[in-house]
Amino acid sequence: MKAVLTAMSAVCLLLACGSQPAATPTASEVPPKVESLVQPAYPEEARKAGVEGTTIVDVTVSADGAVLGCSLATSSGNDLLDAAAIGAAQNSKFAPGTKDGKPVVMKVKVPFRFKLEDSHSEGHSDAQGVKVWAIRFMPALPAMEV
Repeated sequence: MKAVLTAMSAVCLLLACGSQPAATPTASEVPPKVESLVQPAYPEEARKAGVEGTTIVDVTVSADGAVLGCSLATSSGNDLLDAAAIGAAQNSKFAPGTKDGKPVVMKVKVPFRFKLEDSHSEGHSDAQGVKVWAIRFMPALPAMEV
């Protein structure tokens, strides 16, 4: 009787756990990090028109940290802001991403937020005394190995 109960317990345990093997742990990945992010110039035409927005740029970072390429991941809705963000990302410097402790080519999404400041905000004034700023970097979105 004891043997039958033990066998039934083992069958119940197998059914409860499923027949799939335990998931193998994923490789340890660390996304590229910004060492020096170029602040985009606020396009004059967009500033005068009061255009604001956030552009997200896909940046491909080499195993030595160089920017291999940039592309538009999400548009701000304005071509001028998008072009300024891509240009800034292309001229920025990154520490490479790693997989299992080794540098690898990896993509990271870098958001740039363009926002016109009001008179109650901190920021810097442009040549015409209008308060403007662009958040240089918001936390990068998850990296993708290339």
